[in-house]
Amino acid sequence: MLRPMCPLTKPLCTFVVQKNIKHKGHKGRTKDAKESRENVDMDKINSANFPEKLKAAIKQGLPGSQVQWMMASSNRMLEDFPLTPGPDARVAAVLILLWPEKDSVHTVFMKRPDYTGFHGGQISFPGGKQEPSDENIIRTAFREAEEEMGINPSAIENLGLLTPLFIPVSKMLVTAVTAWIPAKPVFRPDPAEVDFLIEADINEFMTPSAIKTKPMEIRGGVYEIRYFDYKGHVIWGATSMMLNELLEILRRF
Repeated sequence: MLRPMCPLTKPLCTFVVQKNIKHKGHKGRTKDAKESRENVDMDKINSANFPEKLKAAIKQGLPGSQVQWMMASSNRMLEDFPLTPGPDARVAAVLILLWPEKDSVHTVFMKRPDYTGFHGGQISFPGGKQEPSDENIIRTAFREAEEEMGINPSAIENLGLLTPLFIPVSKMLVTAVTAWIPAKPVFRPDPAEVDFLIEADINEFMTPSAIKTKPMEIRGGVYEIRYFDYKGHVIWGATSMMLNELLEILRRF
């Protein structure tokens, strides 16, 4: 499990790997991910006192990289890609924005335009790399959300950080910042950055049927990927891994 030794401000933190964590095979992790949903009270997450509950749950401690990697792919991918950041890793952040809607809690994803690059065409949270002007990782997430979706940073409240996740293909060490806004924001997506937005009820991800698998070509190889299916949208990779950690925290409510 990756654990930060210092806050994610500049410079890059040092990480340690707990040797007692063993990544299971593809089928084993599928079973674990689904069992973690089947063996809990599946009461609907609602917006009542949600910010306070999430803040408190995060302060209790994070589920960590083991829960994130439940949404990773087969052992082949685990073997082909490094799991820990090297000296050339760059710091980045994404924003998981949450708001109340219809007695539930919603969030937003963005579909990136198709382009030549590691993340072209993928569904993700708003986010990007830390700039020299960013005083901390929270500022990075807020700034990127403003640039990509037009979200006013002064209107949102930081609820806490999730476990940093290293993305080997882009050499990014990414931290998800959870945030709350009292009402659904007016989005003004940048067409150069966003094809379209996907507003989603967080409860739709809390059931085992939300997780599916399929083969996907990645960097010249074919891997059996695990993903969240949201109304036909494929949410996979780092986005699904960070989302899975948030869902595990919500099950503590």
